[in-house]
Amino acid sequence: MKKLVAVAADRVEVVEVETPRPAKDEVLVRGVRSLLSPGSELKRVRPWPAYSSRGWPNYDLGYAMTGVVEEVGSEVGGLQPGDHVMTSGHHQQFVVTKGPMTLPDPATPLPSDMSWDIAPFTLWSRSCINWMNRAAIRHHESVVVIGNGLVGLLMIMWARLSNPRRIIAVDLFERRRNLAARVGADVALNPAEVDVVDAVQDITGGGAEVTLHCVGGTGGKAFETSQRVTRNGGRVVLIGHHADSLTILPHNFTGKDLLGASVGYDNDPSLFLDGVKLIHEGKLPVGETITHKEPYTEAPKIYDMLIASPDDSGAILLEWDV
Repeated sequence: MKKLVAVAADRVEVVEVETPRPAKDEVLVRGVRSLLSPGSELKRVRPWPAYSSRGWPNYDLGYAMTGVVEEVGSEVGGLQPGDHVMTSGHHQQFVVTKGPMTLPDPATPLPSDMSWDIAPFTLWSRSCINWMNRAAIRHHESVVVIGNGLVGLLMIMWARLSNPRRIIAVDLFERRRNLAARVGADVALNPAEVDVVDAVQDITGGGAEVTLHCVGGTGGKAFETSQRVTRNGGRVVLIGHHADSLTILPHNFTGKDLLGASVGYDNDPSLFLDGVKLIHEGKLPVGETITHKEPYTEAPKIYDMLIASPDDSGAILLEWDV
């Protein structure tokens, strides 16, 4: 079967590997769509300092694969060949995974009429629900989302479900700001053109009650902005994974809460089903975040594009049913 592999730093190829075989408690899934998130993927192909111990080749590209069940192990119940499922599998033609509702990474059943183009986003459901619980957004609070990559865009959608007073998106890149507006942001600010802190103060009348810090990688400087836009008594939820150190500003957290997004993380697999329902019902406009959809054979060019310009894309879909 075909699989994407980072054969060296900054170089991804489509290679031939052996097709996996399912154990008694596993299912074999034929891939149809996989989701490529620029920030998450680049951690797997770039030699960033925080990940300097990673060697090459790296076979672990991708984390969100949807497809059709081909084979079911003898100890697996609740699935049969032909069922549509979401898995945390890598970018490859066939993946094996545990049965439904089985930790740590189950095969999650999908409605048979769910579009393959939105199905991979269901993988983010459990994390988004956990992060929203951590943020505890209350009715009519103001929310700022710093960083509008895929995670930031998803958090804008999920935050909208809590009926906040307003959602303010912050990102340097026009395409991402436009995507933020399409999925639920009331205002999208460019920090290269406006003083974000002053703008948020004016819009909210004193600062946001909740700031969702969704910048990762080498964008640690933005964390200072997250602190400054949050009002006293508010909270900053740190979601992005960083490759550099973050600075706590003097006197900025004596009256504010800094919350790690994954503290108390609930691994209950039923949370995936909650997200499946919301996406299937159209309450989370995940399809609006897609900026590229390509056959998996074009994946090396996609990675080259991301390496050259990592901040100019939303969600990217790879087609495996070509």
